[in-house]
Amino acid sequence: MRVFLLLIVLLLAGLFLYLNPEYKTRLMELASDAGSTLSPAGKTTRLYKWRDAEGTWQITDQPPPVDIDYETLDFHQDANVLPQPPQLQSK
Repeated sequence: MRVFLLLIVLLLAGLFLYLNPEYKTRLMELASDAGSTLSPAGKTTRLYKWRDAEGTWQITDQPPPVDIDYETLDFHQDANVLPQPPQLQSK
């Protein structure tokens, strides 16, 4: 009897999410914030690192002006973004 009730509740919850996709999107966002495996794969933040005319480093979310060399930095939400300690870095 309990299994039957659980199946009905799950079916109704699935039907509700199917008929209301905005709640499904919101639920997925909450799950990704909690570190759940339901989160969409590949959440990456891309930044651009470059030097301006005065030689100051700039890190922005937009590419620099044309004809300026830059480096892209990709930070993955589910990865450790801290640099390796010097003793672990390859030379």
